[in-house]
Amino acid sequence: MVETPQYKVEKKEDSFAIRTYAAYILAQVDVESDFDGALRNGFEILAHYIFGGNSRKEPISMTAPVSEKKCQAPRKSL
Repeated sequence: MVETPQYKVEKKEDSFAIRTYAAYILAQVDVESDFDGALRNGFEILAHYIFGGNSRKEPISMTAPVSEKKCQAPRKSL
């Protein structure tokens, strides 16, 4: 089952809500590849971490939301 972080709705308007979230752990990975390859490689790395490949050697809950973002490659100076 996928869990979601706990939050309190501070203000709600027609098309959005302002939320305050309880503390939580954020796992992030940066990979260099084409977009589809980066999604696949990034998911594999995070899945390994979630299923026990972490410093405690214990599985952790998978939570939502999950997001991805395409970033520009840093420019290398010569």
